[in-house]
Amino acid sequence: MKTYASIVLIIATTSFILAIISRIMMVPLPIVPGGLEAQALLAFTNTCLLLAAVMILLQILKSK
Repeated sequence: MKTYASIVLIIATTSFILAIISRIMMVPLPIVPGGLEAQALLAFTNTCLLLAAVMILLQILKSK
């Protein structure tokens, strides 16, 4: 679980950086056809951080 949480945190950090770049440039990033706006990237970042927090809490719960 700890490695999965670390991977999800890295993905969330990357998504957050891309959202900041998208917001500064004021254009959607052409990652997918049609582009992704900063708001969509931030929502994805939020979901990743929530998933990582749940994985970390599950790891703590299993260790007790």
